[in-house]
Amino acid sequence: MHSQAREVACFPKYQRQHGAETSDVCVSRYRSQACRRLSSGKGNTVRRTYRRQRKQVLYASLLAVIGVVNLLFFFILYQPARSEYYRLQDSVQRFRRDIETRRQRIDTLERLNAQLATLEQDRQRLYSMHFIPRNAGWSEILVRLDTMVREAGVQNTHKDYSIDQTPQYGLYSVKIRTPVQGAYPDVVNFIKDLESSETFFIINSIDLHGTDSPGPESSDISLGLNLETFFYQ
Repeated sequence: MHSQAREVACFPKYQRQHGAETSDVCVSRYRSQACRRLSSGKGNTVRRTYRRQRKQVLYASLLAVIGVVNLLFFFILYQPARSEYYRLQDSVQRFRRDIETRRQRIDTLERLNAQLATLEQDRQRLYSMHFIPRNAGWSEILVRLDTMVREAGVQNTHKDYSIDQTPQYGLYSVKIRTPVQGAYPDVVNFIKDLESSETFFIINSIDLHGTDSPGPESSDISLGLNLETFFYQ
């Protein structure tokens, strides 16, 4: 721009030196040169501006592409990972609830096991207190019945036994038929002794028979008792 200004400024001096005949030619030539130089300077400025704008557009496009790529990574990677995290969290919560439920069941089973162990002990204690072992059953039951007959003051001539070979709840049912004879109060006392005995006796039926004692004024009665007790093993 400064060189162009100097050339334009020197134009009057050149015109005075060479005369008026060359003034038109020189003016045209200098004007064309000045226009070309001005046009060249403006072109350079426009090109630089265009390149700068182009770079800005390229940078903006690059930033937009990076933003789109980041957004795609968010939807492609982060969203599935987040969904998987929530799914795993739900699974963990469900497993914790299952573990707590199973722990409660285990506690309940342990309490039941302790109760069953206590129940088994109570059952064995009940059996030993009120029933007779099977291996010693016949001899012991005979001794106990004979003792009650003697203490009640009644008479007993024989006893019939039968045992059920199939146990129920670990107990073998034993049927006993025993006839007794004696005075009415003694027979009543014998029945009461059977009912209050530590050995468990069930009186299933009582058969009343006539007495064999002579005389119409005899007070003795004769009964046939159908009893049931149990042996354990």
